[in-house]
Amino acid sequence: MSRKIYVGIVAAVAAAAVGTWLFVIKSPDEAEVPVQTGVRRVGLVPPGTTSPFHAAIAEGAEDAAADLGWKIDVVAPDSEGDFAGQAVLVKKLLDEGAEAISINPIQEGAIIPVVREANSKGVPVFLHNFTSPFTGGDITAYIGYDQWAGAEKLGRYACELIAKKNGTTPEAAVGKVFILKGIEGMHAHRRTQGFRAGLALCPQVVIVGEQTADWLRTKAMDVAIAALQKNPDIDVFYGNSDEMGIGAALAAEKLGLVVNKDLFAVAIDGNKPTLDLIREGKFTATLGVDPARMGRTVVETMKKVLAGESVPQVVMTPSAVVTADNLASYEAGDTWSEPVAGLLEYDNGKPTVE
Repeated sequence: MSRKIYVGIVAAVAAAAVGTWLFVIKSPDEAEVPVQTGVRRVGLVPPGTTSPFHAAIAEGAEDAAADLGWKIDVVAPDSEGDFAGQAVLVKKLLDEGAEAISINPIQEGAIIPVVREANSKGVPVFLHNFTSPFTGGDITAYIGYDQWAGAEKLGRYACELIAKKNGTTPEAAVGKVFILKGIEGMHAHRRTQGFRAGLALCPQVVIVGEQTADWLRTKAMDVAIAALQKNPDIDVFYGNSDEMGIGAALAAEKLGLVVNKDLFAVAIDGNKPTLDLIREGKFTATLGVDPARMGRTVVETMKKVLAGESVPQVVMTPSAVVTADNLASYEAGDTWSEPVAGLLEYDNGKPTVE
């Protein structure tokens, strides 16, 4: 079933208790159909709609909600930089009676008032794709992967790529890396710092540039073109997100370079468009965090809490470096393992687990 994240998209859900289907769709131009009594209503609030990553999380959450006969509102601002807009949408869900809400914040300070409002109403708040401590209110559970550790794995893999290209060991490899960062904040910090830590495996490889591309493919393409014009012998482009990594791969192609021959493109997310490019040999590797299964985990965690069960403070989901060699296994879910209790990830320049 196709889905579309809109300013207010809601999955079709089965009213299992009475054996009938209930379809609820909401958009700015359509009135909301009343929800059947007895159906749980929950909300999911990504930071934006531009990334396939957030779309995949929403799809996984919608599927899990449909399995339970729940109604789930997925609402997001048009831009990941619209921090105030995200807070407005959370408040709207609270006003409409959401029983639980999960947010993927980019700027934590913007959502403090609505988190506190949810706390005052007794509505459990979850943060997904986010495991850094939130100090502006009470969070029931954090759901996501260890960003530092995942990025570090990708950094080590980048060393191996350069070593193989040069026919030497990672310790002896000489090369150049360029980093494409996301919007300033915990996500960009942890993913950049973890990758840098991974590069310790190849101490003679240098980072020739580091610049934000705001999580966007088009902006990353422009940044990468400028970087290659200045340093045409860059060996690896690393993106804090797949979309930025794809932008770098497109920039290389535009300049007549061949990915996986002249240079490599690696990034974080495990989005379907990236997987397709890996399959076609046009992208090198992604840190697969399986966003659809992360979305399912969000709803499954909500279910436990609403049923009165206890859950870990941090529900840690797995990650794996995905290349052409293990692509099929990743897509089949073989690289996924059941989430476990984890640790909060502090924005302190240090690994989560030392």
